[in-house]
Amino acid sequence: MLRKLSSQNFLIVLSIVVWVCIVIWRGSTHAQQRQFENIPEPLSATTQSFIQASDQEFVYRLLLIWLQQFDVQSGHYISYRELNYENLTAWLTVLEQMSPQSHYPMLLATRIYTKVADQQRLRLMLEFIYQQYQINPEKNWRWLAEATVQARHQLQDLQLALSFAETLAKAPEEEIPYWVRDMRLTILEDMGEFEQVKLLVGGLLANKAISDPNEIRFLNILLERLQKNNN
Repeated sequence: MLRKLSSQNFLIVLSIVVWVCIVIWRGSTHAQQRQFENIPEPLSATTQSFIQASDQEFVYRLLLIWLQQFDVQSGHYISYRELNYENLTAWLTVLEQMSPQSHYPMLLATRIYTKVADQQRLRLMLEFIYQQYQINPEKNWRWLAEATVQARHQLQDLQLALSFAETLAKAPEEEIPYWVRDMRLTILEDMGEFEQVKLLVGGLLANKAISDPNEIRFLNILLERLQKNNN
């Protein structure tokens, strides 16, 4: 019967079989004593060579399913604080390399795995996002922008948030929108660096490189607010 199936149909059937096996395995362990299994180290070079010779898209999807199941084991939710974030970020790096055009690993990193009540783990995940931005700024600027907000509010590390924001501000103008480039201005304002903000805003308005009326309006409002606060 399998011989009559096309390659695509075979992969669909195999995916269903794997998923059913996972469900059965979880069900069989539900009644057993709870035993936490942490995320293992990433793939060996031999295993990665095998993947490169196989259907990478199919293996990529299976690995995504496999990685995401570690926070639910034997019918219990596992706190992200219990997960090995060094191995987690290493696996996310592997997944990014397997499918560079996909945004899913970065979505997991930014919107799922940053929701951890542990500063060390959060910093590891933010550093992963920053590294991936350095590899592909055009694709990953939006994720670093979110990481900037998380560093600023969730981690409450204004210096780290500023370093991310300044990195984004250095990107070519055509790659990211103005509101992302302006993040450094509001962070500097939070830090009390009013004179530095004035100089930056004044320079942006003076060189007349900005033509967007909304951006010009924002900068003028920010400058007026700083001048009022100074008086």
